[in-house]
Amino acid sequence: MFHRHQARPSVKKVSELVDKRSHKQRKYISLMLVPSYSSGKTRSLRIPRVVFYCIIAAIIAVSAITAGFYLRSERFADQYRSTREYLYDTQDQFEAFMALSEYEQNRLMEESLQMYEQLTEEQRMARIDQNILRQRQQNALNDLQIQMDELEQMIREFDERQQAVIDGLSTRRIIPAVSTLFDQMVESREAKLAYSLLWSEPVLSVDANQADVGFVSFMADSFVQITESMLVDRIEQLTAELELQILLMEDLESYHNRMDPHLRNFPTLWPITAQISSHFGWRTNPMGGGGGEFHSGIDLRAPSGTPIRAAGGGTVTFSGWRGGYGQVVMINHGSGISTLYAHNSVNLVYVGQRVERGDIIARVGTTGRTTGAHLHFEVLHNGNAVNPRSYMIEHWN
Repeated sequence: MFHRHQARPSVKKVSELVDKRSHKQRKYISLMLVPSYSSGKTRSLRIPRVVFYCIIAAIIAVSAITAGFYLRSERFADQYRSTREYLYDTQDQFEAFMALSEYEQNRLMEESLQMYEQLTEEQRMARIDQNILRQRQQNALNDLQIQMDELEQMIREFDERQQAVIDGLSTRRIIPAVSTLFDQMVESREAKLAYSLLWSEPVLSVDANQADVGFVSFMADSFVQITESMLVDRIEQLTAELELQILLMEDLESYHNRMDPHLRNFPTLWPITAQISSHFGWRTNPMGGGGGEFHSGIDLRAPSGTPIRAAGGGTVTFSGWRGGYGQVVMINHGSGISTLYAHNSVNLVYVGQRVERGDIIARVGTTGRTTGAHLHFEVLHNGNAVNPRSYMIEHWN
């Protein structure tokens, strides 16, 4: 039983006298607990309204969730029953199909035996010889097809290897000597390919999957009799193509060997793998003071001590302190190309030393005029600074 708690009247502020229901009365709800036996004592329980409403809301929410779970479980149970019935029906259909299939197999076997018994002895022997011949022909066809597959696989591998090398060399045509040799190589390959196409003869392409035991194939709605000589001709054609690929590969390797010294010396390697913090060209003075300055290289931000690698092979022409550059290493790569590595914490090479592409020559530092640890990298062509980003086409691997 619920009733509102009646507070004792008292003299309060004027605003409270006007509002006869005090704030304290509205804040609580009283519950009267009446015992079922007459001798019991009636008790009252005062509960804050907020708590009471929260309890009611919680009871409603729990009831709604329970009802939702119940309805969902009933729906899943219906789906389970329908799925089980569908599986039982499918199993029955499969068993019926297997029984029918077994019956048809037995019937065909009986018919074959009856037909075989009706043949004469000579017909039986002729049929056996014919089957043996067909089997031999099929085996020969399979052997020839295996040879063709192996030759085609070798041709594909040669072609993929050549294409990978050609693609790699094409990205290095910025190297003058490589560009000239690359053009000569392309002309040589085109000449060899033109010569091979001039003297090659078209041969029927055969797929063993298209031929039956009797070497007969239905191709493009036409009846074609495939002979063993046609397969041999196809193998000869593939052999000639493989020999051409080998010749092209040898030619490619010859040109690659001639390009190799230029590839190893030309500075196409990133000296460190890091983010570019300042690009080549005009920029705002990073040391403050306003105005702009020409940045003759690029800055690569990296922690102090990071190994710096030679961007290409060459000879060390400078290793020491150079004003605002701090510790500097310079390498001459030939063909008028040099590289500069500045702000190093320590140099690991000496003047006159021969270094190879990827050798560690110094470590990142903050020496000289810097705002933090980084590598200042320059590329110079005949003494003039050029954009290093045009040369940096690969990372150290």
